[in-house]
Amino acid sequence: MANLVTVDDILTYMDIDLSNRQEDAAEFILDGLESDLELYLGRPVTMRDFTEHHVVPSVHVSAPYGSYLGSALTGNQYIDNAPAMRNPYVVYLKNSPVHSVATVTSTAANVGATVRTLTENKDYFVHDYGIEIPYAYAREKITVTYNAGLDGANIKVFKNIILRAASREMQNMHDDVLGIKDLETRNVGPLDTGFSETELRAVKRYRRVKAGFGLT
Repeated sequence: MANLVTVDDILTYMDIDLSNRQEDAAEFILDGLESDLELYLGRPVTMRDFTEHHVVPSVHVSAPYGSYLGSALTGNQYIDNAPAMRNPYVVYLKNSPVHSVATVTSTAANVGATVRTLTENKDYFVHDYGIEIPYAYAREKITVTYNAGLDGANIKVFKNIILRAASREMQNMHDDVLGIKDLETRNVGPLDTGFSETELRAVKRYRRVKAGFGLT
């Protein structure tokens, strides 16, 4: 995975040169900061591919269109053109926003069941937070391969706060290493790692709001 901020970006931002070992350390810092940012936002900061496996709960019940249970009844009469009831199952994917779904497969709970490939806009519908399956059955295994994440390369605030936090950590690391080499305590502030509250407030609007029950 390519980071939003590269070591070259840091060199330009801080106007410094680094040894090979220092560049490796800078890479570790950038990896950690981007991971921290994704943890705070609850979603990837770059668009990439994922595969997830989900199992429909055993309590889920779905009534297909045209079935006895899915039709309105007058006495014991079956009305074919009556509005059918359904109980769709929503797969809330771990990463969002969802940009596209490559494949969705379904495997029934019974032993020896074959894998069935579902068709978009017929067997499932794509939403920003996941997919809606009109007819899913108890203990059915659903596998989804999809592309999701924020377009971080075009959200400038992400790169800005990573550059600021990385430069602080690198400066602290540099001062601390010099102090150890000189065997003396240098007059430096406490180690400041991660993002500040101000920086996190700047990106708070991009945090994931977990989808609840329903299809809104």
